[in-house]
Amino acid sequence: MSTSCPCGTGKPMDQCCGLYLSGKAYPNNAELLMRSRYSAYATGNLPYLIKSWHPDTCPDLNSDDLRTLWLRLEVLQSKKGLKKSIVEFKAWFAAEESERVLHEISLFKLYKKRWVYVGPLEQWPSSHM
Repeated sequence: MSTSCPCGTGKPMDQCCGLYLSGKAYPNNAELLMRSRYSAYATGNLPYLIKSWHPDTCPDLNSDDLRTLWLRLEVLQSKKGLKKSIVEFKAWFAAEESERVLHEISLFKLYKKRWVYVGPLEQWPSSHM
């Protein structure tokens, strides 16, 4: 029996983000990529995080960057575009015996025919993509 995927879909990990984290498939839209990146953080999959990050904005990551205990994910909204997309989410994590939340509006772009994470935006864009 498979464990439930950390991304919050309720699907078993091996039928959800596990497909992406294992390299058997690659997300075909930004929201799926964002969910799989959350699952990568939750499971400590550093190679997947680096692979799914735009090379121009990817920081030097190491295993120390993955020590956070992630609790749950909520996707608030997403806007799909042909070459770039935006996803707003909240990700709860444990910190100093309390629960905190990361609220981010993230930019994703197509890079070499795959969606990649570019970085956070200051606000939800009002213009068309």
